Amino acid sequence: MTDVAAGPTAVVAEPVLFGVVRFEEDGSGRVRDTVITFRSAEDAEAFARDRCWTRYQVSALRFFVEEKPAELGDWMVLGNQLDHLVTRRARRHR
Repeated sequence: MTDVAAGPTAVVAEPVLFGVVRFEEDGSGRVRDTVITFRSAEDAEAFARDRCWTRYQVSALRFFVEEKPAELGDWMVLGNQLDHLVTRRARRHR
């Protein structure tokens, strides 16, 4: 999650997604598995409770993404300049 207006490394103050980290039952603190993504902490909590999990933690998810604007010659080509290269073939049904 980044705030594009603030720059490529700025983190948004409020998380938009949540996950549940489930721990091993032996008390070792080892992570058994992680389930993502939920729209709210309450949804993540309900997911864990519905499955009778006893050792888990609900956590906000943060994704750090470096954003780079497309440059000329990048994967995006403006103005349909490559449309003449596309060949369409009819599907054949057998």
